[in-house]
Amino acid sequence: MMTELHEPQVIAMISRDKEAFDEIREEMEEAHWGKTVVMREGGVVAIYNDYGDAYNIACEKFGLGNFSLHVVGQQPVDLGFHAIFLTSEK
Repeated sequence: MMTELHEPQVIAMISRDKEAFDEIREEMEEAHWGKTVVMREGGVVAIYNDYGDAYNIACEKFGLGNFSLHVVGQQPVDLGFHAIFLTSEK
């Protein structure tokens, strides 16, 4: 049995932010290598030196699930947008 854990609007936001980040990737790599970019609604909201700070401040400001984080210069680890539960049925 597979269960989606994310609402469709969250998945759409993540996709939009990823596409927007890909468009500015080279610019970000030249100016902000190693920093964390907070994106929301397809735009850059803030850039932080520390991933933890970026996450905590974005959670506080926008709420969990309402932003995405992108580490400049780091290849993304694609775990997919959907998390699933695996169950064995007898």
